Amino acid sequence: MYYSIIGILAIVIHMIINRDMLWHNDSHTDVPARREYRDYLFGMLAFCFTDVLWGFFNEYHLVIPLYIDTVAFFITMTAGFLFWTRYVVAYMQGHKILKGIVSAAGIFVFLCEIVFLIVNFFVPIQFWIDESGIYHAGSARYITLALQVLLFVMVSIYTFVAKSKSKLAARRLRCTIGLSAVSMAALIVVQMFYPMLPLYSMGFLLCSCLLHSFVVEDEKEDQRKRLEEMLTREKEQTRELGSAKKKIYTDPLTGVKNKQAYMEYEEKLNADIRGGTAVNLAVAVFDVNDLKSVNDNLGHDTGDIYIYSASMLITEFFCHSEVYRIGGDEFAVILEGEDFDRREELIAAFEHQATENQRTGKVVVASGMADLINGSDRKIRDVFERADKQMYRRKHELKAMRRQEASVNG
Repeated sequence: MYYSIIGILAIVIHMIINRDMLWHNDSHTDVPARREYRDYLFGMLAFCFTDVLWGFFNEYHLVIPLYIDTVAFFITMTAGFLFWTRYVVAYMQGHKILKGIVSAAGIFVFLCEIVFLIVNFFVPIQFWIDESGIYHAGSARYITLALQVLLFVMVSIYTFVAKSKSKLAARRLRCTIGLSAVSMAALIVVQMFYPMLPLYSMGFLLCSCLLHSFVVEDEKEDQRKRLEEMLTREKEQTRELGSAKKKIYTDPLTGVKNKQAYMEYEEKLNADIRGGTAVNLAVAVFDVNDLKSVNDNLGHDTGDIYIYSASMLITEFFCHSEVYRIGGDEFAVILEGEDFDRREELIAAFEHQATENQRTGKVVVASGMADLINGSDRKIRDVFERADKQMYRRKHELKAMRRQEASVNG
């Protein structure tokens, strides 16, 4: 039974080290030649299973089961060889002629084995089992094994020669495939002279371990790196998209949000109002006084500085809310959260600052504010218009104060 132990060990090791390949058939994976490698693994498992049974039937000289299993043994052996050639061909970049030769050779060996086994039913050229249940090897067996050795040697020579002209990763991959081919060829040669040893199963086991350790694991590492690169690119694209979006919604002169941003947020709030989910909020409207006079007398560059100073003044007071420039000299703020809770205090402080600025010759901004009346206001525009009226009253008030001061000083 020692013969079967090698096959059992090979099956167990195959299933352990290749569990992810065997049980998770992801057709969308980026791993090269995954399907070919899985076919090769299943071919090896099928061969090892027949090899285990062969050892058991041979031990007890069960003539008919031994004959049937020997036929299956040779079929799965050459099928495994065929799958190995397909796996190797999947990695041969370029060299179409050599790829065609290797692929054709795998099919040729498999078909030769089928023909030999069919003929063997009538003339024992592949093997025979005598009346005592003893296995005997035929001449055709050596032909198929010799053909396999020849192809294994040819592939190993190619991979060892080609690896010197390849990059480091491809060099390691080709060296591994070449080493596995040499190992299989050597064990098959020994198998020719010692047919009662399970050397083919040992060769499959060694070949699988080499491919898994140096090729499949490298592929997984390459795939991990590709995924990291994809995530990095995605993050960069997200940042670029965020930067582009910020530019779209930012006023280039003042750095606050622009009218487009205000209109989109207004639509969102209108939907909340229609759905009855609008929270407490207020709208404050601001207008820069005397901008036309500044532009006419001091130039538009100074006017731009004046507008920028006005935006900084508004942002300073309403620091917890978004400030929007919705016109040339007009701004709006939608007060929510902390700024809404302190809205009366903030607007009073802002008006006081506007009065001081007018007295000291700094930028003067008129302001007005109105609260959302739930159940009455149907859209933010209703609130905006009330705030706008308050702003114009304040604007006239500031102008009246300036005329009064001018008459007193005059």
